[in-house]
Amino acid sequence: MSEDKQKEIIEVKEVEAERINREETFRPRFKRIRLSPLFLISILIYIISGIWGLFICFTVVKDVFGPIIAFLGLIFFPFILTLAPWYAALANHDFYPLLIVYGGIILGTLCFRIAIRSTFKNQ
Repeated sequence: MSEDKQKEIIEVKEVEAERINREETFRPRFKRIRLSPLFLISILIYIISGIWGLFICFTVVKDVFGPIIAFLGLIFFPFILTLAPWYAALANHDFYPLLIVYGGIILGTLCFRIAIRSTFKNQ
C-alpha cells in the first residue's frame, strides 16, 4: 500500500472518530440535567435529609449508649448510625428518624428520576 493511501485512510478514520465523538457523547444531555430544577431539588433533598438524618441518628445513639460511645461509633463504627432509625422505630415507636432518612432518599431519587426521564424524553 502506498504511503499517500495510508495517510488518506488515517485522515478519514480521524475525521470519522471526531464525528462519532461529537454525536455520541453524553455531555449535552447531562448539561441539561444539571440545569434542570428537579435535579437541583433532588441534590438539595439528598444533602438536607442526609445531614438532618445524621444528627437525628447521632442523637438516638447518644441517648442509648452515651456521648462517648456515640462519638466513637460515629468515627469507627458508622453502621451503628444506619441501625439507629430502625432502633428508634422498633423500640421507641418513633418513626421520625426513619421518615427523614429513608423518606429523603426516596423523594430525592424520585425527583432525580423525573429529571432524567424528562431530559431524555425531549430528545
